[in-house]
Amino acid sequence: MDEGGTALRRTTPGASAEPQPATGPQLTVRDAFRQVFPGVMVAMFLAAADQTILASALPTIATRLGGFAYVSWVVVAYLLAATIAAPLYGHLGDRFGRKRMLLVALAVFTVASAACAASPTLAALIGSRALQGLGGGGLMTLAQALIGENIPPRERGRFQGYFAGVFALASTSGPILGAYLTEHISWRSVFAINLPLGVLAAFLAWKIPAVAPPRHGRYRPDVFGTILFCLATVGLLFTLSSAGHALPFDSGRLYALIAVVLLGYAVLYWWERKSGHPVIPVRLLQRPEIMRPDAVVICFAATLFATVLYLPLYLQLGRGLGIGTSGTLLLPITLSMVTGATITGRLVSLTGAVKPFPIIGLSVATVALIALGAMIGIASTSVVLILTAFTGVGLGMVMPAMQVAVQHAAGRESLGAAIGSMSLCRSIGGAIGVAAIGAIIFLSIEHAGGALGAVLRHVMDAGPGSIEQLSAADRAAIADQLDHSFSIAFFSIAAITAIGTLLATTVPKPRF
Repeated sequence: MDEGGTALRRTTPGASAEPQPATGPQLTVRDAFRQVFPGVMVAMFLAAADQTILASALPTIATRLGGFAYVSWVVVAYLLAATIAAPLYGHLGDRFGRKRMLLVALAVFTVASAACAASPTLAALIGSRALQGLGGGGLMTLAQALIGENIPPRERGRFQGYFAGVFALASTSGPILGAYLTEHISWRSVFAINLPLGVLAAFLAWKIPAVAPPRHGRYRPDVFGTILFCLATVGLLFTLSSAGHALPFDSGRLYALIAVVLLGYAVLYWWERKSGHPVIPVRLLQRPEIMRPDAVVICFAATLFATVLYLPLYLQLGRGLGIGTSGTLLLPITLSMVTGATITGRLVSLTGAVKPFPIIGLSVATVALIALGAMIGIASTSVVLILTAFTGVGLGMVMPAMQVAVQHAAGRESLGAAIGSMSLCRSIGGAIGVAAIGAIIFLSIEHAGGALGAVLRHVMDAGPGSIEQLSAADRAAIADQLDHSFSIAFFSIAAITAIGTLLATTVPKPRF
């Protein structure tokens, strides 16, 4: 039926993934959009924007609070906490109600944002950011789960397309918003802006129809599994963010840490298989219809975060553009990704097809990134932006289809846990992409050696403004080396999307 006439059917507790007769008041998809989407949209915008909004404010924060050597932990603390919290909220939402847990996550996020804005020291800010991550990690997971809970499977693609658009817009507009607030008001306003938005999101989330969660007897929290998951994930993300600089590749400590992380996950796998209430449902994740879309999402996130982070850096260092201009030039990839996601979501709803879209999208992104790597030294800035726009269109075709596939495969009772796994994979994928591509750029610059290598390292540390102080010959040599380094980087990102394309071909076709 059409948008105004499609009936929303709720499943009964313990029901399968297939649509069941309604057990309560029925809502049309239009009513569900009006009552559900506004609250989850604002919550998702907060979560996505907060991952990137600090990019422009970090230098100012370091200057005001001191501690340049540790300022990166303002970002890392949030990432660690959010990555750990995502599957926990999915699990708790399945047990105690997703609307209730979304309100809890919004409360934690908003209170922590106030603490960040008022932080007198860098240590206090890092601690407040970790608390903020514990709230933010639940926003995206629960927002997606609430769509799955309230929208019939066939109609979810349309809403997931909207979600992917909001995510892309928030992620890439974050640096622009952060730069504006920092320049015209204060770095503290970057956090303070979350207060009215958090209150608005809570007000809208309160209007979401409540659905009673299924009960399975007395709840026994998986304390050991949660602690083990937290420690292993902290170790993994620390390894990814430190390999090659804080922990050199020839360091024994790096490989000892890798061994400890692998052992931690092996013990976690053993424990969660025997736990009655596992925080990580490994039996669910072993199913191909969930495991393979999660693997595709890792490649998607690695590509997206690496491109969004390193494209402005290249435009500043390699093309001599200003911070504000380079941030604004992310709009082509943002708008194209929104377009691709919206169209894909509607096509999923109209056709019921899921599998073709990530295959086509990641193939398009692979070709565009290969062209970008091959032409980056000779192409005009306009051509670079056109190629990144094609990359955005391709990436926009991935998440709506994969989210619908995972939601349908999980069924209502395990919806939050399955979506939590997808949020975890997105965070892990982003960390892998940023760390791996950053290491490639760093090693390429190190390979330059001699005086050029020293000058390049100084520019990378001091920022693009320091290039103007160099001689014309040095600037030309730096531009050539940066073109070479970023060419290798974009070829490497293309390799990630190519792997994602191959994985997408193995995703089982869902049955609606």
